Amino acid sequence: MMRDELEKLVTPEIVKQILATEQERISLTVEKEAGLGLTVSKAGGRGYLPKTMDYPRNKDGGPLSLLAQVNFAEMPDLADFPTTGLLAFYIDYLDDLTGLDFDDQTKQNGFRVLYFETLDADSYSEEEQDALFEAVSDEFYPVVDGVFRLHGEITKQVILEESYDFERAYGATFYEVTDKWTNEDSAKFDKLYELASSSSQLGGSPFFTQEDPRLGEETAHHDTLLFQLDSGDEIMWGDMGVGNFFIHREDLKQRDFTNVMYNWDCY
Repeated sequence: MMRDELEKLVTPEIVKQILATEQERISLTVEKEAGLGLTVSKAGGRGYLPKTMDYPRNKDGGPLSLLAQVNFAEMPDLADFPTTGLLAFYIDYLDDLTGLDFDDQTKQNGFRVLYFETLDADSYSEEEQDALFEAVSDEFYPVVDGVFRLHGEITKQVILEESYDFERAYGATFYEVTDKWTNEDSAKFDKLYELASSSSQLGGSPFFTQEDPRLGEETAHHDTLLFQLDSGDEIMWGDMGVGNFFIHREDLKQRDFTNVMYNWDCY
């Protein structure tokens, strides 16, 4: 299907070049569901947090909120990603930028990425976590409005979005490459862009509504998309934006999530 559509737009040599970037990812879909347990893969709600650790807070002491968590026992296997354990993403709904620090997008003050190899320890209950927010007087607007089960499946993706990954794959900027591919035919460009298939996902190639913060780096340290959550009916980053978390591939292999880049943007 992808090959057939590409062959209508670009030369066979370019088709070959694009298909050579194909990679697997875990595509994520959301299903609104009440009563989900603390260890289930989900977006929104309350997550698994062992009582042996402090609840994650921002620099002012305000509680962070669960954006999403992934229980890898519920997911298909993806190269270099965990096959067990739980990976959780917390962000700061008390902050106008939702915990994003433009001066240092790896500084885990307004966000936190936590990995638990096992889920045996006693967790703060949903009620105990709710109680932390009772003292919060500030009104805030969550990215995830509700609680949604995350379902994952392996899909394949080629690189067709403007990003650091695109420049690394094709050796030039997005518009330099796509203008050459389409001979600056805007109709062909639009159809080509429609073939891009970024979504909520683990791994694969990211997308942005504005610009990849890694662009301009000759060799980006955070070379791997760890997690991406796209806007939808009840998940909203500003005006139909997207949130992404990036990691170095070797850190991912070592299950070291202390150096993660957090980004979100919107239209």
